[in-house]
This record gives sequence, structure tokens and C-alpha cells, in this order.
Amino acid sequence: MQYNTQLAYNAPGARLNMTIPLIEDPDHQQLQRDGHWCVYSPPLIALPNQGFPDKPFFTALAFDNAPLAWPAPTDWQRFRLGIQFERLWQCALVHLKGYELLASNLQVQGPASTLGEFDLIVRHDHALEHWELAVKFYLGTGDTTQESAWFGPNPTDRLDLKLQRLRSHQMALTRTPAGQSLLKTQFGTSNAEVKGVVKGRLFHPFMAWLDANWRYPETITADHLRGWWLTDEDFIKRFKDSPQRFRPLTKRDWLSALQPSPIDQQLTATECMAALSSSREQYAHHIAMLDDNGVETSRGFVVMAPWL
Repeated sequence: MQYNTQLAYNAPGARLNMTIPLIEDPDHQQLQRDGHWCVYSPPLIALPNQGFPDKPFFTALAFDNAPLAWPAPTDWQRFRLGIQFERLWQCALVHLKGYELLASNLQVQGPASTLGEFDLIVRHDHALEHWELAVKFYLGTGDTTQESAWFGPNPTDRLDLKLQRLRSHQMALTRTPAGQSLLKTQFGTSNAEVKGVVKGRLFHPFMAWLDANWRYPETITADHLRGWWLTDEDFIKRFKDSPQRFRPLTKRDWLSALQPSPIDQQLTATECMAALSSSREQYAHHIAMLDDNGVETSRGFVVMAPWL
């Protein structure tokens, strides 16, 4: 199966109900695009039970004949990407034939403290499943074949650390006595297959991305979504005198592809850097590269010295 390595994909045999009403509100249009991205974008992780959804899932994929009312964030100004990713998946599961969402964010209590929570408890083919959800974005530095070489926009977030936590904690809750007891009490069985839904994108060094010289850990899917990154100095050197246009991305724009950008949002490299410099939130800034019509062609990060 081939994925669209830039944005998302429709797998052969997959069918998404198209009775979803056309809503002119841009926020609602984005919710629809983001919902589709959450379901159809390729998995980021290739490890067993962490590369789900897999090919059989998409071969059988079909939604019930009902409009999908994708949930909007309660507050766009305090937007949290991971929470929105979970809510969009919860909505999809309500309409996904053959799957029943039984619980979400179900806390597992130990003798003295909370051990963690089950992101989703799902019934499929009369069996119980525990789904862990994550959406992650990592920039590669140094030897990018190593998991430890991939850092998030917040550099304390690292691919190897995330995978370790998934393996040893989040996806291991069903093996704990407290987790098994909770499943037995709530759902009548302590047996649950564990699946990891990890989506996102890897951002390769710009020249490696430009040359399609992909080097990444074996734990990453070959068809992962790709982008690029540059330091602020290299970004200006490369594009200062270029007609190339860019658009800064807020967190709410990080999932699905942009709609064509209006003229006033198509910025030169110098204008883009001025806009990024006014932000004090972090030192790694997500941007889109645009064509002459304002259509997104790729995504990247511009990072400042403190990030390195």
C-alpha cells in the first residue's frame, strides 16, 4: 500500500461516507479535514501493535450512513493538539462499522495513586481492545537512524523516550493487576488486545528532504509523512531573495493540509521570520511552503539557536 507522504491517503478499499454536509464556516471545514486526517493518515510507528491502523483496517473501513459532526475544541485560543486528536478519533469510532467505543480516558487506580488511563476501550468482533492514541512531530538531528536523534518542537520530547513510555507504561496497563481488575469489573473480561494509534510527521534536515535521502529508525513506517527543518539563519540565507512564499502555522493547523492561503497570508521569507520572531511561545516554529496559488506544497520547521 502506498501512502501520500505529504498529506494523507485514501487506502484501496476504504470508503468514507460522503453525506457529510458542506459547511461554509472555515472552522467546520477544518474539523472535517482534520477528522479525515486522523483516520486516513499513515501510522508513524512500525512496531508490533503500534503501527495501527494497519492495512486490514483500511481494507474493511466503512462509516455508517450518518453525517459526522466532528467535535470542535471548547476553546480555540487554548487549543491542545493531543486532546483534539483523541476527540476526533472518538467521533470516528462512534460511526465506524464493526467497532464500538465503550470508554475513553478511563483512569486506572493503584493502591496509592493513579497508575494511568486507558485512552480508548473498544469492542471489535466481540473482543475487547485497548487503544492508546498519540500524535507526534519530531525533527531529526545527527544520526537520524537512531531513535534518540529525533526531537519534538519542545526538545525535552524525544522519540526514544516516547516509545519507551508507550512500551513500558501506556500500553502495559492491561497487564497490571489494577488494569485487569478494572477491565473485568467494567467489561466482564480482563483480556484486551492492545493497539497503538500513533500518527504525526517526521521533519528531516532540509537537504536530506530535498534530495529524498530519507534516513530514519527502523521503528518508523517507510511511508511516514515527511517534512523538513532549517535553522533561522539557513532559512533566510536560502530564501531571502527567493519569490517562494510561506505561511506560519498555529497548533490548530498542524494536522490536515491547509486550504489555499489568501494573498495577505502568503509571506516572503523575511516577512515570515518577522512574524515568527514576534512569537515567544517556543523556539521551533511550524510553517507551510506555498506555491504561486497559495496552495501548500510542504511543511517544515524553522528553529532558533536555543532549540539546537
